[in-house]
Amino acid sequence: MSSGTCDFGTGQENGRFGVVLVLALVMGSTGCATSPEIYSLPDGYYRENQIDFEDEPQIERGRPFLPFDALNHYILSLPSKLILWNWQLLDHKLPERNEKVLGHYLKLNGLESVKVRHNQWDPIGQFRRLTKNSEVGALYRYTFGLLNWIRYTLIPDRIFAGVPLIGVGDHFDPFTNTINVYSGDLTILLHEGGHAKDYLQRDAKGTMAMMRLLPGIDLVEEASATADAIQYLQCIRDRENELRAYRTLIPAYSTYIAGYFGGGLEVTLPVVLVGHITGRAQASAREAAMAADYLRDDGEFTREDFLPDFCTPVD
Repeated sequence: MSSGTCDFGTGQENGRFGVVLVLALVMGSTGCATSPEIYSLPDGYYRENQIDFEDEPQIERGRPFLPFDALNHYILSLPSKLILWNWQLLDHKLPERNEKVLGHYLKLNGLESVKVRHNQWDPIGQFRRLTKNSEVGALYRYTFGLLNWIRYTLIPDRIFAGVPLIGVGDHFDPFTNTINVYSGDLTILLHEGGHAKDYLQRDAKGTMAMMRLLPGIDLVEEASATADAIQYLQCIRDRENELRAYRTLIPAYSTYIAGYFGGGLEVTLPVVLVGHITGRAQASAREAAMAADYLRDDGEFTREDFLPDFCTPVD
């Protein structure tokens, strides 16, 4: 490139760019959003057969510590915020209403054994949950689960979340059955709840946790968690956040797609840009569908008339 000529790279690089471009075009062609599927709850068998952890608050907030929180919020996580264009990403805040909705989500889905740590670093508590989570086999817990705990302990995401190759950020830890989050965005919180819900309904939980290492499994799981968040928001009739979910979670999903092609920002940015375009197109189409339902006066049933009885607004 230093020669100043238009050098488009080797044939291998051109091939990779071509794959990314085709994928971007396919992704962009999905801009017509249909109404989400009717929300469904986990099977009663899985809801009734959960580990009983010690009696403690299900959702805990870390004590505010401005030096660490400000360092991550305003500096270290800034690249992630810019790529996903979301200031509530890793902002270390939890609005009361969002905490209430998240609590409703956990209760509605029967996720009684799930722990939520918001902006909290608790190695002792996490190790205790690691040892007690017998739904994951001991071989998995004391190998991969222990390594995961060591990383959590030595590289606190409260400081390093969003930092490439170091921090993990908002995530669900299947080895401790814990949702670790640092963002205030409700759609992100519910997305991580979707991972916990998916985990609840697995029989071989340790094996399924390791399956994520296989190519493509993460894309399936991320899509499932995103769909669940959108469906739940329709269920509780939170139209504003349902539309926000399209604009937030689809670009986030595109970062996983970009990761399969390697390279740097020259690969990531075009794919994520298409993710933003797709998310906004789907939000726009869904908003038009919502308006059409809202304005109907012909006595016809609308989609919300068929929502289950448990689908009620959360004040």
